[in-house]
Amino acid sequence: MTDRKENIFAGRRAALIDMDGVLYDSMPGHTLAWKRMMEGIGVECTREEFYLYEGMTGAATVNLLYRRAFGRDCEPDRIRELYEIKSRNFREAGPARPMPGASRMTAALRLAGLRRVLVTGSGQASLLESIDCDYPGVFQPGNRVTAHDVTHGKPDPEPYLKGAAIAGVAPGECIVIENAPLGVRAGKAAGCLTIAVTTGPIPREEFEREGADMIFPSMEAFADFLEKEADRFVSASDGSRIIHTGSIADTLSGLISASRSDRVFMLTDSNVASAFGEVISRIPGISGIREVAPGEQTKSIESAAGIWEWLGASGATRNSLLINFGGGVVTDLGGFAAATFKRGIRFINVPTTLLAVADAAIGGKTGVDFMGLKNEVGVFAPSERVVVSPEVLGTLPESELRSGFAEIVKMALLCDRDVYETLLRDDALHDREILSRAMRFASAAKEEIVRLDPTEKGLRRILNLGHTAGHAYESYAAAQGTPISHGEAVAHGMLRALELSRDLEGFPAAMVAEYKEKILDRYYSPLPFGEEAAGELDALMARDKKNPKAGEIRFILLRSVGDPVERIIPI
Repeated sequence: MTDRKENIFAGRRAALIDMDGVLYDSMPGHTLAWKRMMEGIGVECTREEFYLYEGMTGAATVNLLYRRAFGRDCEPDRIRELYEIKSRNFREAGPARPMPGASRMTAALRLAGLRRVLVTGSGQASLLESIDCDYPGVFQPGNRVTAHDVTHGKPDPEPYLKGAAIAGVAPGECIVIENAPLGVRAGKAAGCLTIAVTTGPIPREEFEREGADMIFPSMEAFADFLEKEADRFVSASDGSRIIHTGSIADTLSGLISASRSDRVFMLTDSNVASAFGEVISRIPGISGIREVAPGEQTKSIESAAGIWEWLGASGATRNSLLINFGGGVVTDLGGFAAATFKRGIRFINVPTTLLAVADAAIGGKTGVDFMGLKNEVGVFAPSERVVVSPEVLGTLPESELRSGFAEIVKMALLCDRDVYETLLRDDALHDREILSRAMRFASAAKEEIVRLDPTEKGLRRILNLGHTAGHAYESYAAAQGTPISHGEAVAHGMLRALELSRDLEGFPAAMVAEYKEKILDRYYSPLPFGEEAAGELDALMARDKKNPKAGEIRFILLRSVGDPVERIIPI
């Protein structure tokens, strides 16, 4: 392998991946099929030489051997007949198995944010039809270049130039992954960073002669390297723990492989397990899955103890990994259980609700409810990664969208007037493009605040905008048997905070009215109680753990959008 100080993913946006000998251990079947077909027409050849021709189109391979044996090209109709014989021989050899390590390779490429394009000289229908089954979701429709799509096959650069064009990037922004010398020549001629993986009998010197930038002895070795590089690249790219992805399964596959954990466990709830069953089934290496009941009542010491018992009985060690795949209850509960089991094991959060994306899954707060108070027992423990994906939007019922929307509005009020104005638009709640952008904004904004104040000594307290009153509303409603969601409570709590901001900090009265009209009244039901609850609500706010001392309530208010201030109000 060539020494490189720069991360392999720096400046790269796409991976152009060969099929035979890279994704499939298919070359033994191909070489035997070619040898049997050519010897059937009296042409002497060896299986080994077909490794050297791999990547060429079938017609080019037939003509090369025909010229050697007969001194002329083969007629086009005869080429089609001979290639059909070769294809029949290949099918009779049985299905080719996926190359060991190739799934890990594609997952690592996805983790690093590269678009993956299949570029193969093959037109073998039996293999092409297997791609979606063996590599689900890896090569999206239109992301394939086959022998049917080019005029000139490898070693001509046309296939890889076409692959780069499909990816919408310059060739110099592509990584080519090949197992054949002619494929390496094509990748280099196209101007791509070209990596050889010697999965066949061709000696390393052949790839060096063609100028391969890096050479690996096996796909497993290459996958090991890519996983480390991808993890290092994601960590170094902006210092963020958050990974934004279009494929939860691919990203988790890469993270699991890179984690080098002895065992990997998953905590989820029954609703998420049902909605994301297909996604979960595509994540390799899970040693055990525990489902808990959905809902705030699950976030208890008893539930945490049940998770500790499960982990212990399942053989979890301090080198194990827990994936919390769910909403805020799952990430709070799972993070607390992981942070305290054996004095702390690593965990990854995969938030499946807007609420968890904007709040619970990010920032290292973990905990359970106790004695009727939310998050009364917990610890600060950052997750190793947070995997954020718009995939979750298609699974959320209306009530969950509204609940999470409140936390996103909160982050916009705290940090960005332009984002807040976008969220005031008609039916922003149901605009997937607006929500996808808002998810990225809210998660990034919260992470930056947490980075500056990880244990809530000062700045981080601004994240409690709307929560002082909101938690009281939520607790009181639950006690009265008319529970409301956390997000709904926060939405009403923000109105209380904005009214106090108007009265104490000069926040514009028109903006308070605008919030009530375009956010609260548009998306949220009235509170299930009235003025008669004022005394008990004040008592609940007085017990808030964020208060500086008895007799004082800490509120986060706004002078204007993007300008929060802390205010202590005596009671």
